[in-house]
Amino acid sequence: MSLDEPEFLRLLPIALAGRGYRLGPGSVETGEGRERITIRHADAPPLQVASLRLPRLRVTFEFQDCSRAHAAQFLEGFLTHYRRGGG
Repeated sequence: MSLDEPEFLRLLPIALAGRGYRLGPGSVETGEGRERITIRHADAPPLQVASLRLPRLRVTFEFQDCSRAHAAQFLEGFLTHYRRGGG
């Protein structure tokens, strides 16, 4: 993702759509019942395009006791809040 950790964390409550969550060092955990979703984040090298330098964050998702359909639905909703328009 082309953002830094403070921006990622600022948008997190909105992206989780009211789900409760726990923050850990470089991770976020959420879930309901037996379902667990762990989101890990770490700095990545910035993207350099000519004189433009964009921060980047490597983000991975781990789903436990989630169906593929539910995981896909969660990702679609979550990532919608991090999309950026250009132009």
